[in-house]
Amino acid sequence: MKPNIRLLALDLDGTLLNEEKHITPRTLAALEQAREQGVLLVPVTGRPAQGLPQAVLDLPGLRYAVTSNGATIRDLQEDRFLLEKHLTPAACLAVLARCADFDMIRQVFREGVGYLSQTDYDTLKARYAGTAMLAYHLSTRKILPGTVEEFLTQDERPVEELFFLTDSTDTKARLRAALADLPDIGFADPFPNDLEVIAGGIDKGIGLRFLLDHLGIDAGEVLAMGDGGSDLPLLQAAGIGVAMANATAEVKAAADYITTSCDEDGVAVALEKFVLHP
Repeated sequence: MKPNIRLLALDLDGTLLNEEKHITPRTLAALEQAREQGVLLVPVTGRPAQGLPQAVLDLPGLRYAVTSNGATIRDLQEDRFLLEKHLTPAACLAVLARCADFDMIRQVFREGVGYLSQTDYDTLKARYAGTAMLAYHLSTRKILPGTVEEFLTQDERPVEELFFLTDSTDTKARLRAALADLPDIGFADPFPNDLEVIAGGIDKGIGLRFLLDHLGIDAGEVLAMGDGGSDLPLLQAAGIGVAMANATAEVKAAADYITTSCDEDGVAVALEKFVLHP
């Protein structure tokens, strides 16, 4: 007998979206069948709200989205925020001062948009040239007239996250170590060389639990799927945690089940096993 799943919490990149940033036809069909069974789909992503792909926004019945690694939860139908747990500009400036000597791309995300210097924007374009992620990056970024430090000094609005793109896993490890003792911040690990600095006391798992409390849904009625380090808390907060075949070793070790890859209908395979009725 299959478990009673009421909510699907799905990471996007490397999970719901394949390497070409599409949702496969088999996965779309499985999601529609789940919706017809009354199962609620919730994207849980490190992307900001404005970075949600149109293919995701167009999914029938989509209402809630957990973005910026849990820092922002939005009711899409009522166009209101259920949770906003963000960084202060002062905390961001302290982070940037601590890592001033690191050679990396620095980005500040505010209200769903990433801001960066002209130099870093040019580097970003070169880094993602020829990849499916290029259009996403360019559509959600704005070029600053100066530095991110000047931007934060001149504008007191809160920040969703700082996104640092380093050149290696070693640089990322040194960066995280350099920032580890700063107060009021936390970390998310979306990709091997990249580090996201978010508000302390938030992650994808905490964001999911907040939404579950709001909806009156028990964690045991949730199936969560992911592939990267920032998805670990998400899988651990759900009754069933599913790792993609393309997931990191750490995520696979923490999962209850390992499905096929994002390019092999992995979401559909898991839904067929745990959720969908014959």
